[in-house]
Amino acid sequence: MRTLISYVPHGINEDNFFPIHEDHEKFQELKEFRSKLLGGKDYTFVLLFNSRNIRRKQIPDTLLAFKTFLDQISPEQQEKCCIVLHTQPVDDNGTDLYAVRDMLFGDKAEHHVIFSQEKGDNNYMNLLYNSATGVILLSSNEGWGLSITEALMCGKPVIANVTGGMQDQARFEDENGNWLDMSETFSTNHLGKYTRCGKWFFPVFPSNISIQGSPQTPYITDDRIHFKDAANQIKVMFGLNELEDAEGNVLRKFGMEGRAWVTSDESGMSAKNMCKNLTKSIDHLFENWEGRESYEVIQVEPRKKKFVKYPISY
Repeated sequence: MRTLISYVPHGINEDNFFPIHEDHEKFQELKEFRSKLLGGKDYTFVLLFNSRNIRRKQIPDTLLAFKTFLDQISPEQQEKCCIVLHTQPVDDNGTDLYAVRDMLFGDKAEHHVIFSQEKGDNNYMNLLYNSATGVILLSSNEGWGLSITEALMCGKPVIANVTGGMQDQARFEDENGNWLDMSETFSTNHLGKYTRCGKWFFPVFPSNISIQGSPQTPYITDDRIHFKDAANQIKVMFGLNELEDAEGNVLRKFGMEGRAWVTSDESGMSAKNMCKNLTKSIDHLFENWEGRESYEVIQVEPRKKKFVKYPISY
């Protein structure tokens, strides 16, 4: 019996998540939402984290990276910067983020780190993404990283660890400028073989890689970033946000390039493309279906061993 496998990435409804700029009908609503979210403060650089407070999301490392970034800019610039954590501040599966925040930022903790806990609908989340300058997700392992896709749909650039499905959203290019074609012999780019990617994606390559697991998932690579590498990418994003060219804000332009790509046929990451590709895959399955016999005789044998099919380089 043949095994048929096709790749259908997550798809986001582009009508639910979209950019809201000055000429958009929802811009006034966004201004009011953002003012309430940020306590009326006039921040010019807002980094957003949106995910669960669990250990593999590496939120303390994210805060440490943000603090390290702040230490590299002037006090005047620091006053205009904050990070919004849309998550549960205290969770047994993660940590006490209030304590981490206070330890790192001292008397500036509430100024630089803002918590957002409200569970909202698509409109609320779209406003939340549009309130940010960029989005960050440094998970040490991640099947996909849905907040990254939602951010790109809103035209927001992202800082992310090069691991799991998040690297699919970077559009890393091979020697010929083509989107990387993963295979059994090259299943991840976390070792940094390729570095050229979409301008909307600010990659943080892991500084160390270990193997973790559980009985249900015996092994998975746990890709840990160095907080200084993440801080450097935050600083790059900050600098681009201060840069203007003939077309306007450079960072906004990069974010809109991300929006154009995730809505394209190549990425397949819109809801329409996801449904189209899923239908195509199901049709292919039915066209190539090979039914089972009415019974099977199975010889019980030791489980076949699996081996890494690509060289592990250092």
